[in-house]
Amino acid sequence: MSAGTDMSEKDDNFTLDSDAHVGCPAATCYASSCGRVTLYHADNLTVLPDLRADLVVTSPPYNLGGRPWAHLGHWKAGDLTGGKCKWKRGCDANGVEYGAHQDSMPWTEYVEWQRETLRMLWNCIGDVGAIYYNHKPRLIGTKLWTPLELIPEEVTLRQIITWARPGGVNYNMTGFVPTKEWVLLLAKDGFRLKSRGVSGLGDVWRMKPEKNPHPAPFPLELPAKAIEASPCETVLDPYMGSGTTGIAAIRAGKNFVGIEKDATHYAHALDRIQRELAWDLFRHNKEL
Repeated sequence: MSAGTDMSEKDDNFTLDSDAHVGCPAATCYASSCGRVTLYHADNLTVLPDLRADLVVTSPPYNLGGRPWAHLGHWKAGDLTGGKCKWKRGCDANGVEYGAHQDSMPWTEYVEWQRETLRMLWNCIGDVGAIYYNHKPRLIGTKLWTPLELIPEEVTLRQIITWARPGGVNYNMTGFVPTKEWVLLLAKDGFRLKSRGVSGLGDVWRMKPEKNPHPAPFPLELPAKAIEASPCETVLDPYMGSGTTGIAAIRAGKNFVGIEKDATHYAHALDRIQRELAWDLFRHNKEL
């Protein structure tokens, strides 16, 4: 690929090979010809039992349309948007508009769904693997709910990393405006950071949210930091969304496996990742 190549056109090496890729249990599977990326358009629970990875970086739907107890505060079912327009595509009694997923599951079903997902992810990673699981505490009514409820007994919480956002919008008489989310580091006993030096990243990561067509993307810096800090060859994101974790993995020279249920988000992620692979090949050839 020459320096004058129009990078808006995807290289033929990165087109969709087949809807029935060998070893793919999903309805649709993309595998890049370079062997570095595999994407599944599927429910992640149907795919995860057959996957293996060194590291997981992910953020599930928060179930903002559901609640474990009575809701109080400034947001009520019937408001046009949750967080008074915080979410790009809106949030109503059904939570954030993710597309194929309803963000208003009955609470006990949501908790069991996330616990089952984490159990499967725990089985996907090896004895030195880890999961970076982005979720957030929520002031619901007059009590604080935390995502610690979602961690199954067999999964070990190593550390809570704070994602400090630049501001918040949920003004409420029952508490102070929340300006943080959590990244739960769930790690096997053998997991270690790459070095003592990388520990200096600290447990508070200050990052601005990313803006793209997905209703609730996390910033590229979040998976980039996790991948930078962790020994790994293959990174997995079972809630791929717009493919941000995949972009970070490619830029770090890692393999990536992504799963996304919604067709629109899957197509967006596929396009972004194919373009990133093409740019990566271009950069590599330019250095030769």
